[in-house]
Amino acid sequence: HHQVGGPVVTALALLAKWGYRPSFIGCWGTDDLGERIERDLIACHIESGMASVHPSHATGFAHVWVEAHTGRRSIAAYRGKEYLSEEDLSDICWADWHHLHLDGWHGKLARLAAESMTQAGGTVSMDLGSPKPDLASLLKHVHALQCPESLLENLYPEQPSDEAAKRLLELGPEEIVVTQGERGAWLLNSNESFHQAAHEVAAIDTNGAGDVFAGAMIHGRIQGWHPVKRLQFAAACSGLKCQQMGNRASLPSLRQVEALL
Repeated sequence: HHQVGGPVVTALALLAKWGYRPSFIGCWGTDDLGERIERDLIACHIESGMASVHPSHATGFAHVWVEAHTGRRSIAAYRGKEYLSEEDLSDICWADWHHLHLDGWHGKLARLAAESMTQAGGTVSMDLGSPKPDLASLLKHVHALQCPESLLENLYPEQPSDEAAKRLLELGPEEIVVTQGERGAWLLNSNESFHQAAHEVAAIDTNGAGDVFAGAMIHGRIQGWHPVKRLQFAAACSGLKCQQMGNRASLPSLRQVEALL
């Protein structure tokens, strides 16, 4: 199977399916892989006019192995050589947008984008899958952070998950969601925490489950839902995704999520 993936673009594809008008800011080449990305974005109704696309760019790609009996996946990825520059963001009117979703790559530029969105009155979320340089300065401008439990163990190996999450919370986010796979997810903020069990599903492919979860959480936040409702909704959405292969045909409709709930 060949498909377009990635934490941000998969979340945006879900939101576009639900009627939002997202734009993806990325970096890729004009090779076969880059053309595949552009065809996918067009098909998913995701704008890409602010992306950096050039023949000299090396398009990133990944190999994903899915375990047949559990749906669990392992990934080996090459992210490409090029990064976005400050010039690539110079023409963006941040006040035209309501929400910025990051994966933490592009270092200083991610921080500048998050700071610009915050100053324009928008909201910033981040799906953090691995440690990133200068993370503390970036998290000062992030409202909602999502990460897998394994990242907490990586960042703070000597501390239990709840204490590790609190340390991340102290760096700036208003809330943190920790995803735990088949054990569900929990959300904490400065006042309280909530846990949501995962739905029991026959998982065929868990690839993209966290990305879909993040997209569903963004939807709930824009709708102004309480954290408990957002967790319940995102868990249902992620569970439905795992029942099908891939990152596109498996994206559930709002009606499917509501029916499961």
